[in-house]
Order: sequence, then structure tokens, then C-alpha cells
Amino acid sequence: MSRLDWREYIEVDAAAPGGRPVVRGTRISAQEVLDAVDRGEEIAAILAAYPQLTRESVLAVIQFRLAHQYVQERKHAERRRLPFAPGPG
Repeated sequence: MSRLDWREYIEVDAAAPGGRPVVRGTRISAQEVLDAVDRGEEIAAILAAYPQLTRESVLAVIQFRLAHQYVQERKHAERRRLPFAPGPG
């Protein structure tokens, strides 16, 4: 079984203001797919609504979200750490 790498499926749409992540080769934003996932839609229903997508591209969008959340949580944890302050002596 090969590993799925979201970077192969997601790209930034430079034409969109601020750039937005889209499924490579389409104009379908990652957010549109994630909205469908958040509504509880099955992958089959998402594929029916967006025939340009593949099962792998939907899974890659979900993986993209998880990777982004992980990075954000790590940044937040780093900000909460107290700076090291050496004691006297």
C-alpha cells in the first residue's frame, strides 16, 4: 500500500485573493470538500457532487486539514511556553 501525500493533491490557487488551497487540476477549494466532510457526507456522496475528484484527493484534503491543525497546535504550544530564565548564580 502506498502512502498518500496531500502535497501531491493540493495546490494554492494564485488567482484567488490571498491564494486558497484547491484540489490540483480543479477549481474545487479544499474548504468546499471539508465543508462536505463536516456535514457528515460520505466520500461517495462527495465524489458524486464533485466528479472531478477521486477518493484519494478527498482523503488528501482531510490529511491536509489534519497537517494544518497539527502545525497550528504546535505553534500555539510554543507560544505558551515560558521563556527560560536562568536563576541567580
